Amino acid sequence: MAKVEIIPLGGIGEFGMNCMGVRYGDEMIIIDAGMGFPEETPFGVDICIPNFDFLEEYRDDLTAIILTHGHEDHIGSLAYILRKFNLPVYSSRFTLALTEKRLGEFDMLDDVLLHRVEANDVVSIGSFKVEFIHASHSLVECFSLAIHTPVGTIIHTGDYKIDDTPVIGKPYDLKTLGRIGDDGVLALLCDSTNATVPGRTPSEMAVIPAFEEIFEETEGRLIISTFSSSLHRLQIVFDVAHQFGRKVCVIGRSMQKNVEIADEQGLLQIPHGTMIDLSTSRALDDDEICYLVTGSQGEMRAALWNMATSTFKGIEVEKGDTVVLSARIIPGNEKNISRLIGHLYKRGANIIEEKRRLVHVSGHASQEDIKIMVETARPRYVVPIHGEYRMLFRQKEFIKNHVGNYSDDDIILIENGNVLEIDEYAAKIVDRHELHKTFIDEESMEEIEYDIVRERKKLAYGGAISLVVTVDKRLHKIAGEPQITFQGVAGLDELHSFGKQARDAVSAAIGDMKPEQIADRKVFKENLRIHLKRFVQRELSSKPVIVTTVVEV
Repeated sequence: MAKVEIIPLGGIGEFGMNCMGVRYGDEMIIIDAGMGFPEETPFGVDICIPNFDFLEEYRDDLTAIILTHGHEDHIGSLAYILRKFNLPVYSSRFTLALTEKRLGEFDMLDDVLLHRVEANDVVSIGSFKVEFIHASHSLVECFSLAIHTPVGTIIHTGDYKIDDTPVIGKPYDLKTLGRIGDDGVLALLCDSTNATVPGRTPSEMAVIPAFEEIFEETEGRLIISTFSSSLHRLQIVFDVAHQFGRKVCVIGRSMQKNVEIADEQGLLQIPHGTMIDLSTSRALDDDEICYLVTGSQGEMRAALWNMATSTFKGIEVEKGDTVVLSARIIPGNEKNISRLIGHLYKRGANIIEEKRRLVHVSGHASQEDIKIMVETARPRYVVPIHGEYRMLFRQKEFIKNHVGNYSDDDIILIENGNVLEIDEYAAKIVDRHELHKTFIDEESMEEIEYDIVRERKKLAYGGAISLVVTVDKRLHKIAGEPQITFQGVAGLDELHSFGKQARDAVSAAIGDMKPEQIADRKVFKENLRIHLKRFVQRELSSKPVIVTTVVEV
């Protein structure tokens, strides 16, 4: 009997890196291609993406990529998957505009087929019919997807919340969702990011009163930092700034890019004469200007960090400035944000965060939003996605306890690399793959193999030892004393001549080898490495990286 397979490559049990395959027969579509931020940032890694090599076995099955919206954790790895599999891409006008900028940076724009779709469009892709449902989120032109297959309909919520009064665009399209639910939904793949949060997620409109108070009370310069893609928040800042007679200067490459695109497409309605450039802003009095800047997560290359550390050309945070951090703390960024706040306080700034004022609301569904989603779609199965495992689990528990007629078997928890088979009779994990992340080098933006990052980690924690041995290539005997250098190796005691002890140990090991063991240089190098490794571990209890070089004379 035919079944649908759900195969997550990322975004399950973690924040970011959202990517999922949906397969029927010998056809597979990919939903989203996002990036994430790895724990291995000290090792030259800024970004991680899904391991797209896993898709090689499905190369002939891949038919399209569908992007639910334009956040980096959903589109940030698009260029990398398209390098390996040149597939058509479907998404909204605004999302495609963001992807075009990124693909242009990789010189790939002319090689990729981009299809613009709108809410309520239905696109046929092989055996799949994909219906685009308007979703409300912190970004604009976002979609939930109804993926109609011969087995049944799969709904992928994307990132969403049930916002009845969004600043830009329409509320979530519950009418269309309900109509699809009436026809029958096999499975709901549902965002879990806020599954631990009770109640409804507040509307984007909810932050307006706090911003009005801040603008009214502040006498000095205002510096507001938020996610560059939060167009609802950007619109509020432009509107309130105009209301209180302040001009707005946008600083930060991604913020400027998004404002430019949204302005061109008519998504942002910027009051005439409100937005000015940096040079013009310097001529204004402090109570006449508001800076809208990137860097709410403490990113060291973003505008706010540079302004707080006097490394931004042309402007810096000064005593009397009010800095508004209008964003949530993304897990993993706590230390960076704490350091940023410290720098701001040192410079005499007044800081307003979401803990002090309602200057931020989430773009993700809280528990009552999830209840509305499930009760409207009425799926046979629910599969929690997006978020740490505890959030997936909490969504399962909430639905089981607060939404009728769902048991443990109806709510399936999956992990990256699982293959979940679904039909009308059962949903079960039939295979599991271990998927390592792919890391991106912060300088070249090229892929780094998992083993290379692991090696860098070993170097950072254990240091390195270089062993050079000179061999007479005719006699296959050692010629001279082994040379050993240590870099970053803890526990060395120069007074006790550890280096000499190590050389003696290597010389003794060579003395015990037979000529044929030395003649095979590959075997010889590995034997040297193993002997030195065992000696160092025994004497120092450390595991440095050992690089062995054999020089022939």
